[in-house]
Amino acid sequence: MTGSLRSADGTPGSTPPAGGDYPGSRPPWLLAIAAAFLVLIGVLLISSLVRPEVTSYAPSPPADRDEPEGFAGPDTLTIDARAGEGWVGLDIARRRVGAVEDMAGAWDVAAQRHRLAVNGGAEFAGGAGVLFSESPFDSLFEAAERGYSASLVTPSGDTVSAVLDEWYAYHFLSHLLEPESGTFVIRTAAGKYAKLRVLGYYCPGAEPGCVTVEFAYQGDGSRRLSP
Repeated sequence: MTGSLRSADGTPGSTPPAGGDYPGSRPPWLLAIAAAFLVLIGVLLISSLVRPEVTSYAPSPPADRDEPEGFAGPDTLTIDARAGEGWVGLDIARRRVGAVEDMAGAWDVAAQRHRLAVNGGAEFAGGAGVLFSESPFDSLFEAAERGYSASLVTPSGDTVSAVLDEWYAYHFLSHLLEPESGTFVIRTAAGKYAKLRVLGYYCPGAEPGCVTVEFAYQGDGSRRLSP
């Protein structure tokens, strides 16, 4: 007679289910999902504690030059846009920075924290516009004749430049903004041409709001953006 299985205390036991599928056991796929979830949580925690190094720039001191008659640049300048209230404008030709309301319409590009705008559109005094080129800054030698986009004031009162809004990529793990490659071509408020790229967004100490730009300007009225 075939004997039945007995437990450790000698009582009759039962035959294990086929495939080792004991009551209360977890399917292997469920254990794999749980392990992957724990790994993801660990990565997120480590990333939030370890902040990568960022390139930072101190705000540029006040400067005001005579408007060049020909090509000028490239120049690098850091706009202090940390306040978050009001816009800080850049007059590209004169390399001058100041609060937009104090510049009597003589600004081309303005910054408010991470937001950028041009002095052009129905609500603005200037005729500025912007377009994006995938060409590297040093390889862009001529401005396009047309295709420029102005700024827009929304019904809620926000100033928006759809083209300039694309200057950065946001990194989810580090929560940092990093400039995208490519170059912005600027038609200035006075109708002349410049090229510009964003180099950084951080002040010393990795504080956000120092918008650092490199730009070159053509003062002779042509679209040539090289010496």
